[in-house]
Amino acid sequence: MNTPNKWVIITLKSMSNSDQGQRKTDCTDKRNCLEMLQLILDGEATPEQKANFKSHIDECMPCFQHYHFDQAIKELLKLKCTSQAPTDLIESIKSKISEKPIY
Repeated sequence: MNTPNKWVIITLKSMSNSDQGQRKTDCTDKRNCLEMLQLILDGEATPEQKANFKSHIDECMPCFQHYHFDQAIKELLKLKCTSQAPTDLIESIKSKISEKPIY
């Protein structure tokens, strides 16, 4: 049964103007922050790592925005990707994989 695609509206946590003014506009540790963000979103961060990141995003606008955007995307995917793929698609993919030589 095919269901029509529906638009999903994602609302990010809004901030007051005073909250925005208190956060820095550039992250000085982007790489580590993005790695920590992925650990948190994947449920692999320790409680200490979560607390440290929470303190960081309270002060860093780019990381705050990345966190809430990525969290919304994850929730959207969880909501929309709950059904099984069609059997013919699964078989087609398996067939193509088995045709490829392994090096």
